[in-house]
Amino acid sequence: MAPKHGLAGFQEDQAAKRAKSSATPASRSATPADTSAKVPFKVEYPNMNLSSPTPRVKRLIDAADFQVSPFIAKGASKDGELDQYYAVTPTTEWEDMKKYNNFIIQGEVYKNNQFVFVRGEDTPKDKDTEGRPKDFWVARILQVRAKNAQHVYALVAWLYWPEELPPPAAKAADQLNKDSGKRRYHGSHELIASNYMDVLDVLSFAGKAEVHHWLEEDDNLQHKLYWRQTFCRETQALSKLRQHCICKGYFNPEVTMYICDNPSCKIWLHDDHLLDAILTKVYKKQTGTNDGTNGVAKANGKKGKTPPYKGIFKATIREEDDKPPVALITDLRANANPKTWEERIACPECDELLQ
Repeated sequence: MAPKHGLAGFQEDQAAKRAKSSATPASRSATPADTSAKVPFKVEYPNMNLSSPTPRVKRLIDAADFQVSPFIAKGASKDGELDQYYAVTPTTEWEDMKKYNNFIIQGEVYKNNQFVFVRGEDTPKDKDTEGRPKDFWVARILQVRAKNAQHVYALVAWLYWPEELPPPAAKAADQLNKDSGKRRYHGSHELIASNYMDVLDVLSFAGKAEVHHWLEEDDNLQHKLYWRQTFCRETQALSKLRQHCICKGYFNPEVTMYICDNPSCKIWLHDDHLLDAILTKVYKKQTGTNDGTNGVAKANGKKGKTPPYKGIFKATIREEDDKPPVALITDLRANANPKTWEERIACPECDELLQ
């Protein structure tokens, strides 16, 4: 899915500038409004440490507020990584509006800190949020201000679908393609929280979104949408995640992983790296080869050179209820005997058999 808001260059002034005109029909609100009108407010991030700011920047600094981010990732590089100073312009018009803790759209109450789906200029008008959530953007409401019942605005912090992330300056080993910052471990229902902010007309909201903060402390996600990682506007970097497996990669909740039951190990292992380890052992045993090769697992789930067993042996993992997983080995050589057999799977880190 292509980025919906042109993040290819990701220039500072253009970064995360979502389309600000609402495509939401007026019937979604209890109060009529011109939903095609451009939102007149802009969020800027003044450098508070300038010794000799220009008059305009000085005005921004004087008007700036400090936002403590509601998104705190376990792997943040420092405390308060997403906290920042910001200013909404035009400042006088923004500050003259009254603050509210909640507002109503078509009889439904929205509150500060709730997640919402947002319609963009390209969102099909006949789409709802149930079938294809990626047709919408997702944001978290930080603050609500209103000029009157027809002009209600929300300051929001954006969350990004992985496909919308900009590619890193240096290509990452687990990057899926050169045009996006999406990684191999990102799930199809995963969002990345950020400290990019915008002011939106609340009529652009398409409904509430239930977004769970997943701490990676369990592998049973009960929520459809979740976030665990942040993207920092200032550093243009993703927060770090807990590393797993012998590849030092990360956990994609949609890809099978196995845990070693050895209390002193307890490593989570990707299924392809388990198979890589067992096929390497089978190859050495069956061919009498001992070249010191210990598999081809690479960092972040990406494989290295062609394994020596390729085209000679293959394997799949078989699971049955209340039984340990086993590897079903197939010898691809013409005169092989036996052609297939089962072997218990050992942890490549500690050699304990998986239970």
